Amino acid sequence: MKIAIVIEFDVLAERRDEFIARLREDARETLADDGCLRMEVLLPQDGGPRVLLSELWRDRQAIDNHRLKPGHSHDWQLPLISGKRV
Repeated sequence: MKIAIVIEFDVLAERRDEFIARLREDARETLADDGCLRMEVLLPQDGGPRVLLSELWRDRQAIDNHRLKPGHSHDWQLPLISGKRV
């Protein structure tokens, strides 16, 4: 069964460009993971602080394997955002 994940980030205005560049880089790298079917960074037309990440995975095992990858961490996001909802 395929699994979709949508993550909504509240990005600090002064760090927005940096956050988007890094998120796009992470999305490109994650697409190489076995079982990752889609990674899309979605931006509001008004340039507001909200950024969405839409993911599609083959199954739960593919997500677990991604999370267990050596060096996998989302800690880089913490100084760039004020909130995150999955």
